[in-house]
This record gives sequence, C-alpha cells and structure tokens, in this order.
Amino acid sequence: MPVAKKDAAKADPAAGPRSFGGRDFPGDTSRDLPKMDNAVKSARRVFDVLEFFEEHQRAASAIEVAAALKFPQSSTSALMRTMTAFGYLHYDTGRRTYIPTPRISMLGHWLSPALFTKGRLVNLMNELSDKTGETIMLAVRNGLSAQYVHIIQARLPMRLYVKAGTLRPLARSASGYALLSAYPDKEVRRLVRLINANETRPDRQVDIKALMLELKKVRTKGHAFSLGLVTPGAGAVAMNLPPIAESNEPLVLCVAGLNDALVTQETEFADLMRKAIEFHLAD
Repeated sequence: MPVAKKDAAKADPAAGPRSFGGRDFPGDTSRDLPKMDNAVKSARRVFDVLEFFEEHQRAASAIEVAAALKFPQSSTSALMRTMTAFGYLHYDTGRRTYIPTPRISMLGHWLSPALFTKGRLVNLMNELSDKTGETIMLAVRNGLSAQYVHIIQARLPMRLYVKAGTLRPLARSASGYALLSAYPDKEVRRLVRLINANETRPDRQVDIKALMLELKKVRTKGHAFSLGLVTPGAGAVAMNLPPIAESNEPLVLCVAGLNDALVTQETEFADLMRKAIEFHLAD
C-alpha cells in the first residue's frame, strides 16, 4: 500500500515528462536526505509511487512502476497491494494495473479547494450531511470490492461510524450494487465468477440470478438500497455519480445510517441525493 531514488539515468522520451530512473531530474533532493532505516525507506517509497502516477498520469502495472523507480519487484508489488487495501490505489483485475483513487485528491482538498474543481464533490457531500445528519460516503470499485475513499461522519446521537478505506463486498452491499448496475450484464457475470472463485465459504457464494434481479431494481429506481447486508442494524442508499473530471473511476455516493431511519426515509434521501448531484455536478 521509498528511499531516495537510485542510480542516475538519462531522460527517456517515452517515459513522459520526467524519468524516474535516477537522481538528476529537476527538483530531486534525494541526495540531500540522511541515511534512512527500512521503515523510513518504505514510507518514502509510498510517495515515490504516487509521484510516478502524478508524472505519467495513467494506469501502470507493479512491474512497470518497479522498473521505473529501480525498486525490487516483490516489495513494490507488496507496497502497491497495501496502498490498494487502504484505498489509495485502484487495482484493475483484468488489466493488472493500478491507478490512484480519488482519495488522493481528497487528502489535500482542504488546502486548496480550487484544485478540486472548487471542491464541488466535497460541497455535495457537505450539503447531504447537513440535510440528512447521516454518514455520507464516496465509494469506488477496488478489485472485487467497493471501497469508501472519503467519508463525512454522521452528527446524530445514534449513528453509524465508518472509516475511510473500508471495503464492502461488491456483490453484497448498496455501494457494490450501484457500481455493478453501471456494468453490462456480461461484465457483471464475469465479476461474479471471479468473486465466487475467491470465496471459500459455500454460504457466501453469490447467487447470480438473485443479483441480476437486484441490479434490475437498482437501474429502475436509480439508486441501490440495502439493510443489514454488511453491518447488522445499518444500511445505505447508494447512487452512481455522473462521469466527472475529478475521477478516472466511476464514483458512488452513499447515505448510510441505522435501519430505523433508512426504512422510513429511503425515498426522501434518494430525492435529496438526486437534487444535490444535479446542482453540484452539472457542467
């Protein structure tokens, strides 16, 4: 889920605006850094990986990143898997490539909101937080899971607490249902086969017929709804966001809370979400 860059190398025109092969590129200060122990070295490599993506601005495999940064392949793969588990990278299981998630942008949006298109995603979430009082979450697909990359915690006395980076089953959660509803049925079936192949418990195997019926309801209503699927006594209303410049990946907006509130306010929350999305994300 980073010591100074090693070995000087000449710029490679095919590698993009800056080569990560050595120390001699503009702005590099690695030669001025003190000697680092392994823990600090690993921390530095996290930033080197993120800087690689900032420069190249495209998805890349762990092998490619390791080669560009002159890192050991095995430790680079382990590092990027960890960054994925914490919600900072998205892993494409089909292409076997990684790309940063919107959570990276979210980390610094408070420092310079204009860099995040005037903070419109955050403004959208803040408005829903003010109007519902519930937990507001932004989710992306991460491999075979849905992952919350930004969260505004609920303000109610009785509330649901969810930590950023939390994973939810792609085929067994409101956020997962919303994400899957945007895919063609053929792709949904392919993902379910992968999910079931990785599930060792027979009782946790996904029933594809039941899932397809659920996705049909999501597409009809325009939002997903679940109660107690992951967290007993809690659920969520989830809605796909339109494609926006802030993210290369599809985004899902969720309002999550305790069952008692969601049962009676599903329609109200969905209407608030729809209106807020239209207001904040209209081009």
